[in-house]
Amino acid sequence: MKLKFVIALLAMAGCFGACEALEGSSNPKDLLDAAKNDSERMEILNDLSSDMQGIWRSEDNPKAELWIQGDKFTSVYEGKEVEKKRLLWYTKCPADCTQSPDANKMLCFSLESDLSAGCFHLISVSKKKMVYSQIPGGETTYTYTKTMDIPKQGTPQ
Repeated sequence: MKLKFVIALLAMAGCFGACEALEGSSNPKDLLDAAKNDSERMEILNDLSSDMQGIWRSEDNPKAELWIQGDKFTSVYEGKEVEKKRLLWYTKCPADCTQSPDANKMLCFSLESDLSAGCFHLISVSKKKMVYSQIPGGETTYTYTKTMDIPKQGTPQ
């Protein structure tokens, strides 16, 4: 009897872990493409943006963090602000971001400042993990784990 209970408990724990790992792991572009109208697309982008709000630590370099609040995307290294940019979403990747035939399968965003701009492909985002890559290129994937939530700021009027 005890063995059956332990097996059942392990099976439930395994299912819970697998289900939790899948949370938010859908391709963001697929979610956007499934939207029936612009209102639904805006709601999906708002949800993705809400998931991105917070302090994120790089899995490759624990000294590197991102602080994302509203449309502010701040790079921090060893606790010091390195760069602050503005995050902009695109429902279709702009031509100047990528010439890739897979561009229509990507959810693109740009990070812009007075000095520079870059385009990125959001691969996945959940309440705990974010993965993206720079485009064109995409050879390097950036993976971050959320260390703290930051409430999303309202849109300025």
